[in-house]
Amino acid sequence: MKIISKNKIAYRDYNFEKTYEVWIILLWHEVKSVKMWQINIKDAIVKIQDRELWIKNMDIPLYKKTSPILAPGYQAKRDRKLLVKKKELAKMSALTDQAWNVIIPLQIYINNKWLIKLEVGIGKLMRKVEKKQILKEKDIKRDMDREIANKW
Repeated sequence: MKIISKNKIAYRDYNFEKTYEVWIILLWHEVKSVKMWQINIKDAIVKIQDRELWIKNMDIPLYKKTSPILAPGYQAKRDRKLLVKKKELAKMSALTDQAWNVIIPLQIYINNKWLIKLEVGIGKLMRKVEKKQILKEKDIKRDMDREIANKW
């Protein structure tokens, strides 16, 4: 598995209950751009519309060797359809109906069969108090590790 893009901000700002692996429908020149690591999923969000899963605001620029004649009016941030099983979509829909849950793209990667997949997570936005608590725990752990290293 080769990770192409990871949404680090999502891991910092959300608590994820569950993650799903979904397929993404791309055009041929978008596939080439993704394989050239030209993708941005930081601002992207996933929505359920008409019993289908869509990713919005994901930025895939036009492949640099593509002629503008072959892709007239190309939009880098267009909505793209995601493929997921009906049972998983029903579970996602039930989880997002709960208060403050959203579906966020976590990472896009190429699996062992050279297929492009997207990992999405269902999470709840963390409050500032929770973020501060996590930072405090990290600082305490770092200090303890330093003290143990200095004793040896």
